[in-house]
Amino acid sequence: MLEIAVALVHVVVTWFLVGLIWVIQRVHYPLMHFADETKFSEFEKSHTDRIGIIVAPAMVIEAISFFALCWIQSGSIARLWQSLGLVLLVIIWGSTFWVQVPIHSALAKVKNSSLIDRLVSTNWIRTFAWTMRGGIVILHVYVALF
Repeated sequence: MLEIAVALVHVVVTWFLVGLIWVIQRVHYPLMHFADETKFSEFEKSHTDRIGIIVAPAMVIEAISFFALCWIQSGSIARLWQSLGLVLLVIIWGSTFWVQVPIHSALAKVKNSSLIDRLVSTNWIRTFAWTMRGGIVILHVYVALF
C-alpha cells in the first residue's frame, strides 16, 4: 500500500511539473519580451517569487517521492527506470540552478532581449527532460504496481 501511495504522489507531482514547464516554455517566457522595460526588474522579481512558491515545493516532493520509490522498489527493471529518472532529475536540477537561475538574476537587473532568448532556448533542456521523466514515471510506476 505504501508503494502505491508513493507512486501516485510521484506521478501526480511529476506530471504537474511537466504541464507547468510547458506553460512556462511556450507562454510565459516568450511573453517576457512584451513586458514594460521600465518595470521589468519588478516584473522579473515578481515572476521568480511567485513561480518559486509553486515550483520549489513540487520539485522537492518529486525528488523525495522518487527516492522513496527507489528505496521501496527492487529488481533490475526497476533499477533501469530509476537510473534514467535520476539522470533526468540531475539534468533538471542542474539546468535550473546553474543555467536558469543565473539568467533570471541577470534579468532582475535589466531587461535584455538576448537574455530572454537565452532563457527560452536553454529552458528547452528542462522542458524535454521533464517530458521524458513524465514518460519514465509512468513506466516506473507500472513496474512498481505490476
